[in-house]
Amino acid sequence: MKSKEKGDVALGQAIAYYTKNKVEVLLPLGDKKPYDFVIDKDDHLFKVQVKYTSCKNEYGNFVSQLRVQGGNQSYHTSYSYKEGDFDIYVVYTAEGYLYEIPYDKIKNNKASVTLGEKYKSYKIR
Repeated sequence: MKSKEKGDVALGQAIAYYTKNKVEVLLPLGDKKPYDFVIDKDDHLFKVQVKYTSCKNEYGNFVSQLRVQGGNQSYHTSYSYKEGDFDIYVVYTAEGYLYEIPYDKIKNNKASVTLGEKYKSYKIR
């Protein structure tokens, strides 16, 4: 599967999870925002960033990159997220696990989130 396809799978899984749990999902037009969609939960709006990961560290924990990468054969871009870009970080793993992590729990992470013991309580499926 190509990188964009993996992202689409993760996005579909996240939308399905929220929809199944009766949380309204609002989809932006285009791909220019630092979040993938917005949820209306408990009368509050939350921006959601979704990532797919198949990468594991030497301890067998999934690792998700906290940056945006893009480009083509001639040029490549990469930048880190900043405060305010999203409220909830959702990660879908290659083994079918889904994590829902509030931004304030990862805001001090520089480049990635390792889904080990520290984030176990944020596993939603």
